[in-house]
Amino acid sequence: MEPQLKNRADPLAPLRTTRGKFSMLALDQRESLRDMFEVPLGRLGTDDELREFKLTATKLLSRAASGVLLDKDYALDAASIDAISPHCGLIVAADILEQISGEPVSNTQVDETVTAEYLHGVKASAVKFLVMWRNKERKGERADLIGRVIELAAEAGVASLIEALVAPEHGAHWTNFDEKNDAILEAAAEMSRYPFDLYKAQVPGYETGNLDGVEAASRQLSSIIGSEWVVLSNGIDQSDFAEAVEAACVGGASGFLAGRAIWSDIVGSDNLDEVLRDVARPRLEHLAKLVGAL
Repeated sequence: MEPQLKNRADPLAPLRTTRGKFSMLALDQRESLRDMFEVPLGRLGTDDELREFKLTATKLLSRAASGVLLDKDYALDAASIDAISPHCGLIVAADILEQISGEPVSNTQVDETVTAEYLHGVKASAVKFLVMWRNKERKGERADLIGRVIELAAEAGVASLIEALVAPEHGAHWTNFDEKNDAILEAAAEMSRYPFDLYKAQVPGYETGNLDGVEAASRQLSSIIGSEWVVLSNGIDQSDFAEAVEAACVGGASGFLAGRAIWSDIVGSDNLDEVLRDVARPRLEHLAKLVGAL
């Protein structure tokens, strides 16, 4: 499928900071968010608890973000849409995540209920799709999924965000740090052929507790992808994320679209409003300052 894009000056403008960067908040987690309730509560989160967390976080954190990523199942209703700060663009997740509780996402499909009409109705600025990248094969499958999402974005007149999440084959593990980093760069090389508007990548060159290789690997990814890109926080220690964002931006990234590094440790809190305001929002504001200063 060959996507056809509309001719738009800057489809990403609604998601940019005043300095032209991206300081974006991810709240589209589904089963992974449900799992996060188990540590504080001793059980998985309920549907209502997921919706309450997303609504409260949207209300209190979107004012510090240039964009917020929400999912249709647990977040996109009239209340959450009204809760988005006026200067914050809405990104709609157009992916169905195949995921067993307690395990990472195994595969994704395009959510056919996210249509151009739906995107218009919620006043979306962008659509995002997560594609799993496990090896150099299956390019045809990925091409079909990505092409459909880019066509959807073009039909709706919104920006397209593509995230390629690298993972070892089912049942396997990365044998070393270089293997995962090579996969991140190989995935970017494959993704560079598609005319999306923004790429979302795992932090390249990152090894737990060691950020020495992030800037150089980010320069490699920047030269490979040939378009603007942002980092996500999945797979990074929360204490490392701010430094990783800074190094990645020095290496060419244009900001971040992150969730876990900002709020994962406060899921299930009794005083949710307070900790979102006093703990999560300062983290988001600090990240935004780092991006804006570069």
